[in-house]
Amino acid sequence: MTPKATSTATSSKRAASHASEIGPGVFIGGWKDAETFEGTRFCVLDEAPPEMPAATHVPIYDEATRQPIVDNLDRLARLIGEARGRREPVLVFCGHGVRRSPLAGAWYLHRAEGLTLDAAFAKVRRARPGVEHVQAWAKGWTVLESDPARTASTHRSGR
Repeated sequence: MTPKATSTATSSKRAASHASEIGPGVFIGGWKDAETFEGTRFCVLDEAPPEMPAATHVPIYDEATRQPIVDNLDRLARLIGEARGRREPVLVFCGHGVRRSPLAGAWYLHRAEGLTLDAAFAKVRRARPGVEHVQAWAKGWTVLESDPARTASTHRSGR
């Protein structure tokens, strides 16, 4: 089965939950989406609430420093790639699906597809209108592109 076929197999869950597909089998959304999503789930909230749906928690933003956590974004991109390599549908979720999960999704596309971060956010925004670009809400967003050693070619997409 191809990743596209896996993606199609999740369409009934996607329709019920309103998660947005940003790439083959990779979805972003909010808390409510995670409650009904069938597949691998990653929560990117700063803190994992006790009532969180079953998911791997990977915080990607440090509210104290107001900066994205690049190492965790890289870890998450790798984990998403691994799940997709197993042909599992993936949902990355936060509270409402407008800030943290779009950042995580854009970072995954940036790493897996070699897109610039702006191009990755544009792709995310086409799938999920209304998401906020990290530049609009994270004061320390420049950390995302400040390390020249962090290139898309150093990361595998899990294919």
